[in-house]
Amino acid sequence: MTSAGFNVTSSLTLVGFSSLSGHSSLLFFVFLLLYLFVLFSDSLVIYIICSQRALHRPMFTFVASFLLNSLTASTLIYPKIMSDLLLSGAGLVQVSRTLCLCQGFFVSSLGGASFMLLSAMAFDRYLSICYPMHYAVLVTPAKVVQMLLLCWMLPSILVAASMLLASRLPLCRVQLNRLKEVFTHVKRLLSCRRDS
Repeated sequence: MTSAGFNVTSSLTLVGFSSLSGHSSLLFFVFLLLYLFVLFSDSLVIYIICSQRALHRPMFTFVASFLLNSLTASTLIYPKIMSDLLLSGAGLVQVSRTLCLCQGFFVSSLGGASFMLLSAMAFDRYLSICYPMHYAVLVTPAKVVQMLLLCWMLPSILVAASMLLASRLPLCRVQLNRLKEVFTHVKRLLSCRRDS
């Protein structure tokens, strides 16, 4: 379909996966082991923090939230990579524009939440070290919940706004040779310009 003189498509072809077709079984096994390790280790630590009453403190709440963020991101990324590795042996991997935008939203918002959670953990440690006598007053459970909501919601809102704007732009390139191009050249990928 064409729009204003540009070729607009609804899917991307990931050409880079076809070069990995000889090693796709090995890479699938490596990614499966990594994914299972992340699932097991993060779930175990979250379970221990939730089950032990002595660990119900702000510092461990932030650690559990950070691990939950890691678990969510891993669940969004690893299965998609593994399925693409399996499909790369059959030919080129096609990704719909909607899936590309959704995955970009989740990866970006969870990445931003990771940085904000690390900042909140650092701020919590700063208050506990520099103001030990006032720590219980400064860091209440209600304030911890507010900080966690801020850490999770602010990146999601900011990324949603940018993804909404990006979804309105036409998709100009249909083949990506490297996965790096999706994240580093998003503007060039989505914005079509007329050469005068």
